[in-house]
Amino acid sequence: MQRVQYSSDLTVPQAEVDLEELYEFLLDRGAVPDVKGIHMLRISGLWTPAGTSLMLSPDSKQPALRMSMPDDSDGVLLLALQWKPEWNKRNCSSLPPSWIRLEFPATLSSNVECRSDRDVEKLTNNISTSANGHEAKEHRNQYPDAPPPPSYSPSPTSLRCRLTSSSTHPFVQFRSPTYELRHEPVWSAPVPSLDGTRPTTTWLAPLSLTFGLSSHCPTTFLTLPTILHNLSRSSSIPCGILVLAQLLSPNDAPEWESPEPPKRNHLETHERFITQQQAIARERLLPEAQQQQAARLRQSEELSAMGTRMRKEQRERVEREERREREAINSTKLQMDLVTTAALGFLEGEGLVADAANESDNATRDHKDPNLTAVERLLVGIYRADVGIDAEENQWAVDACEMLNRWRDWVERGGMTKEDLRAILRDKHAFCWAAVAMGLVTKVIGAERTDGGGLLNDVRECLRVWKKVRLG
Repeated sequence: MQRVQYSSDLTVPQAEVDLEELYEFLLDRGAVPDVKGIHMLRISGLWTPAGTSLMLSPDSKQPALRMSMPDDSDGVLLLALQWKPEWNKRNCSSLPPSWIRLEFPATLSSNVECRSDRDVEKLTNNISTSANGHEAKEHRNQYPDAPPPPSYSPSPTSLRCRLTSSSTHPFVQFRSPTYELRHEPVWSAPVPSLDGTRPTTTWLAPLSLTFGLSSHCPTTFLTLPTILHNLSRSSSIPCGILVLAQLLSPNDAPEWESPEPPKRNHLETHERFITQQQAIARERLLPEAQQQQAARLRQSEELSAMGTRMRKEQRERVEREERREREAINSTKLQMDLVTTAALGFLEGEGLVADAANESDNATRDHKDPNLTAVERLLVGIYRADVGIDAEENQWAVDACEMLNRWRDWVERGGMTKEDLRAILRDKHAFCWAAVAMGLVTKVIGAERTDGGGLLNDVRECLRVWKKVRLG
């Protein structure tokens, strides 16, 4: 026991905590980073003014974590935490930092059987209240051949996954159980693991990271891989290719095609007709035996001339198509948002994106952007194709990944080739899905470049410098 003279001698010792754990804990509680405060902490360090807000309440109106007055902290940051109970509005459906949720379209969520914890509890209670199951047992003994009662197995409506990254390659890690029923975890078998050998695996992680960052997923150390940064610098498509693929009207595209030479077929046809009539008139002046010989000779020459004309027209048609392909590849490149708009318009016209939006009308979503909706459906298709669920029905997602591989190749080469153009014309659906994905990538990376890395870089630097802080 120790005697104290003044009440000020009674102080609560400062708690030393890990700053990264504190930051992620507050993010999980719904706190919002204060961009200005974190930036000031990065550039000022210990000289950051007391009272500077570092994290705000979920409504971004009041400070939740702020700088405190230094009190013999020995070069360690002293912070003050002010959290109010009314800010606790998160529940089991809220995702922690670095997690994303992929909504399942209704037509694609019927192959995985699972039961929610609430449904299992309801079934258990029903069994326990039926005289400890004696009635059901007697019924089975009396009718042994009767089929078992149907089990209630609702289909999952979404899938949650955790996003992690390393310095070399980011990857998506699926935790078990990750299936959800109306945004609540469900009781089911573990989610199938990824194959790792299919072409879809290469793009699942980068596109999931892009989707998470574009959906304002609170992250700390998640960054887009180098491959996406390289693609975003040369992700635009020449306007002529969109015109040839009938994704863009020629009136909406810049002038890219040289005018066709004037056609003179009607003049040549008239000249051939006059020459033929003159030859027939000369044949009539000949004796009958010579008329037949002259007619056969004339018809043979006409057939030979017709074959020559057909070969010439075919050669000119091939040359014209090759010239259009060269001009299309070398035409003016459009901004990626215009390419994405054209691709979304085609997918909506085919009923693909529109169906995904209509199916999700009854679900709670954090976004309504059609680009995000399309990428989300693409990610669901990629995942299902990779784990082997309805591989044939999700072949379109595999084709989209192969188109993304081709997209990466022509960016690394510095331009498209005729084979790339013909692949786009063969499978416009795959190209449109790839264009939608690249449009979102370009938008996210463009926002990062405009902000100069902004909040993400400031948070990383602060967490790197200040490992431990004190709460007083």
